[in-house]
Amino acid sequence: MGLGVIDVPTFCLEGTVEEVFYKKGLPKVVILKTVTGTVWIKLEKSLRRELAHPPKVGDRLQLEGTISDKYDGWVKEYKASHLEFLATAQPSVAKRSQPCKVLICQKSSCCRRGAKELWQELEAQQLPIALKATGCMGECKRGPAVVVLPHKKRLTRANAQQIRELVCSTEA
Repeated sequence: MGLGVIDVPTFCLEGTVEEVFYKKGLPKVVILKTVTGTVWIKLEKSLRRELAHPPKVGDRLQLEGTISDKYDGWVKEYKASHLEFLATAQPSVAKRSQPCKVLICQKSSCCRRGAKELWQELEAQQLPIALKATGCMGECKRGPAVVVLPHKKRLTRANAQQIRELVCSTEA
């Protein structure tokens, strides 16, 4: 009995990045909008490490790799082993004028440590920010836990003064 060659289905897709998910600071999954639809593509670990700069929303990419069936052919998993940038997204003026987003944990432990009061104080200051309530951020004993986007700055034992300074520094 000889050794058989297993024919693994491959793909080559071209499209625009809609979203990128990260794990340990490296891009893990790219959601790509193609002519035929939207596809989730997992990046191989070796590809994640060798990227000079990660893909951003709006970039045009060509991805190549293998397709595997999950759940008896019900779901196809796309795994990219090669990524090529066709065009990079240009920063838009509209995105820069958007307010910062401030995510504040609203779980019981952070609320006991002042999350509700922080929310009310930030609303009263009328800063150019959008407030968003979140679930647990894993900093229960050091609450209230806050994340300021788009810079992904995490704060613990946060107060309004810290947030005001951070928002003002990102506006400049």
